[in-house]
Amino acid sequence: MTTAPAKAPARRRNHIKRSRGDVIFDTVNIIIIALITLTMIYPMWYVLIVSFATPEEAALGRLYFWPKTFSIEAYQKVFETKSIWIGYANTVFYTVVHTLYVLILTIPSAYALSKKQLPGRVVITWYFFITMFLSGGLIPSYMLNKSLGLINTRWIMILGMGVGYSNLVITRTFFQTSIPQEVYESAYIDGASEWQTFIRIAVPLSGAIIAVMALYAAVGTWGSWYTAFIYITDQTKWPLQLRLRQILIENQTQSLDIQQMTQEDIAMMQHQAFLMFTTKYAIIFIACLPMLILYPFVQKYFVKGVMIGSLKG
Repeated sequence: MTTAPAKAPARRRNHIKRSRGDVIFDTVNIIIIALITLTMIYPMWYVLIVSFATPEEAALGRLYFWPKTFSIEAYQKVFETKSIWIGYANTVFYTVVHTLYVLILTIPSAYALSKKQLPGRVVITWYFFITMFLSGGLIPSYMLNKSLGLINTRWIMILGMGVGYSNLVITRTFFQTSIPQEVYESAYIDGASEWQTFIRIAVPLSGAIIAVMALYAAVGTWGSWYTAFIYITDQTKWPLQLRLRQILIENQTQSLDIQQMTQEDIAMMQHQAFLMFTTKYAIIFIACLPMLILYPFVQKYFVKGVMIGSLKG
């Protein structure tokens, strides 16, 4: 006599009972993260909505989430202003060339310092380290750049700080910890020179840290204006940020003789002043747009490179 097979016991889901304190802790964390995210996103969102608002509505300061009436008048003003696009082209040129300049100096230097057999390795590292705290100041720097013939030239925006100590240490740590020493040894056995090992092995395997250094250099150069403010008087060589500064100052220092103007003239000048207000925000958004577009493409390399350089440094 056969007996019917016993039914398999129903699967029981293991529910982890959460305490009231855990729920409160998670809720507080979510609220804090949401507030931090909002404080980072909302300023850029505000710049965007002001740039697309009508000049009068933007000047009243009643914009919070979106404009009541959309207008592209500010962007039309930007596209019509030739000096802004000259500054934009200058900034793109300075950023690309200076980033390449930084990579050409930083990557080989960090690779060389990652070799323990390098003579004077510690002394060279300390030499770069001291430059973080000691500087000649503005006047000696100006005299040096003047003697080199860099004043009022595009080279002053390119041949600035080529190697930063923190970037050098992060890159050196990457070479020491992320590429196995056996790979180098096998290349040496096959007859590769140090330069061939660097070009054919180290560089192809260092995409993450190269992306990080490129992003650091690009962001720093893209937002730079002080160097041009000190050393460049030719406005055709100004970067976009210095041009934006000039627009802000000119908008604040305008003086008009209202008594000799008609009501139509006053209304027109008021509209132009309001338009300049929205134009500033349009320029800010256009200036930030390339970095906003670039970052998602290098984000994975950026996170990987920073973590490697920081955890094993």
